[in-house]
Amino acid sequence: MQNTGNFFVVTTFSNVLFEGNPTPVCILDYEITDTAMESYAKEFGMPVAVFVHKPKSEAYYSIRYFTVRGEIPACGHGTLAAADVLFNRFGVHGSNITFRTIEGIDLKASKEKDVAYIEYPRYGLKDFDITSALMEALNIDAFQTHFFCEELESLFIELEEEENVRQLRPDFHKLKNSSKLLKEVVVMCSSQSDTYDFTLRSFCPWIGINEDPVTGSIHSVLGHYWGEKLKKDKLIAYQASERGGKIYVSPLKNSVKLGGNVKFMFEGTLHLES
Repeated sequence: MQNTGNFFVVTTFSNVLFEGNPTPVCILDYEITDTAMESYAKEFGMPVAVFVHKPKSEAYYSIRYFTVRGEIPACGHGTLAAADVLFNRFGVHGSNITFRTIEGIDLKASKEKDVAYIEYPRYGLKDFDITSALMEALNIDAFQTHFFCEELESLFIELEEEENVRQLRPDFHKLKNSSKLLKEVVVMCSSQSDTYDFTLRSFCPWIGINEDPVTGSIHSVLGHYWGEKLKKDKLIAYQASERGGKIYVSPLKNSVKLGGNVKFMFEGTLHLES
């Protein structure tokens, strides 16, 4: 057996074990094949496994994200988890870390006290034709507004009542077959709580995740949408999944800063057959 690095399982967007989004972060000694990364992700069996490697003579860390179905280009909670592991488990010093994704996008990560932050580019909104099949799959009768993010292949639907968001019970088989243009549907509404500004849930059966426990990258869209709607430059979102999680969101001029608590769970050593 050949060592390839270490893995750390942390929960993101929560400081409580077994809440938030459980995330395996693999810090590689050297590059491994896509097949190996996909195999590790299947063995972990969690929403997304993250693989980090620092190319020689480069200032950035290469970061890749794999679900049990294969690679995805973006994952906010995975990036947040990787940053926390490098800061706290590997003693990476400096004010920030730069990650480079498979699409060549550079993401800046930082840490303030016990909260890890990443900065995402600001993504735009487009119109989208919602079919009756998609509405039926979501079990939604009516909504306030909706829009589409091409970069994330994500549809956003705003409902009027928070309780409607929390009680949604989609038919994931029907949802997956309702559109070939989507990878994710986010259902949201303004929060009735004094603790949070908006509440959301995220459904991703197209990539093998029926409901994402807590989502990061979508706030590159939601930060400016809710910031402008609520006239606030600092927001707190709550993802009302079974595990639940809290996201700090700050819309900036051309980007969005999002953050959350990260809680260490366990660690181990990665091996590949030599």
